[in-house]
Amino acid sequence: MDDVREKLSRCFALAFPKMDPSQYAAASAQNTKEWDSIAQLRLLTLVSEEFGRDIDFEEFEGATSFQALEQALQVQ
Repeated sequence: MDDVREKLSRCFALAFPKMDPSQYAAASAQNTKEWDSIAQLRLLTLVSEEFGRDIDFEEFEGATSFQALEQALQVQ
């Protein structure tokens, strides 16, 4: 598992503690009932802390899946 995926998985574990880790890679706001606007904010805050960088919430507004977040983080 690469570093971005590993760190992002830690963020998902904290944001969605009831989610099975095997579901992280396929998780999205569309298929995860707990993923609402508050969860999105919590997740982005965790990502900011885990990756040690400021997150532009507008830039990540459309990143509403594990895959989209992973791609956005790898680009930066």
